[in-house]
Amino acid sequence: MIQEFSEFLPVFLNVVVPVLSGLIFFAMAKYVKHVGPMRTLITGELTYKGAYGAFLFLGIYLASRPLQILWPHPWPLIVNNVREFLMIGFFGPAVFIAIMSLVFGSEHIPRRLVACVMGLGVALAAVFIVANIFAIGGSEEIFHLGRFRAYDGLWFKNPREDLRELMRILFIVRLIDPVFLVFAAGSVVFWHAKTYPPEKRTLYDNMPKKLYLLGAGCYAFSISMLSVGLIFLIAHIPNQWWIYYLGALAAGFLETKSLALPVRKHVQVSEHT
Repeated sequence: MIQEFSEFLPVFLNVVVPVLSGLIFFAMAKYVKHVGPMRTLITGELTYKGAYGAFLFLGIYLASRPLQILWPHPWPLIVNNVREFLMIGFFGPAVFIAIMSLVFGSEHIPRRLVACVMGLGVALAAVFIVANIFAIGGSEEIFHLGRFRAYDGLWFKNPREDLRELMRILFIVRLIDPVFLVFAAGSVVFWHAKTYPPEKRTLYDNMPKKLYLLGAGCYAFSISMLSVGLIFLIAHIPNQWWIYYLGALAAGFLETKSLALPVRKHVQVSEHT
């Protein structure tokens, strides 16, 4: 029984959890696209465009994890670069822009700021990919189930010690985007929930609760991703990717709960009709 569980655990953490998390965010993207036109007057068009893009790109990033481990080198690197480009280049900036628009209003978010944030994301993604190409040292089998064998890169086990230093660049890039961007967005949301204007609260009495759930989701994702890097830097335990897949899963449930709540506790017309 214990042996069967130990054999299934890598499959669960590397396949089941990422795919399940990805499906949740795909569903959220679809939901945002559905309710966006009805809530534009409350939150602004930029908020829902950013939220839709963020959920869609994160869903692709999470659900594509099994594709990364299907074949040996160089496929783990190729698929990983595509996934990381989507997360760093688009997901992190989209979350930040959507939250800023939600809190301060779309009309107060200049196009130049949007362009700068998106440009920063793409530039950081490019730096990550270049460093990533040199940081990997091939691939290794991480588990097998019958004839199915899964592989992942040797980022932390590159035989060339000088190239292992590139992991610091990867860590710093991820620390900026998406960890810092999403954490900052979550902090702004918590602040907005705490200081939500009384005159708006009388109209949209559920908004503070929605905002707290949204902020908690941002924290769950950013802290879980930060933990993976800290575990390696402090304890020298590599490849604990499953932590932020579980963090993303928790974030997905929190974000779903936030989106499902109407802006008012008592609504007469359902948004699902």
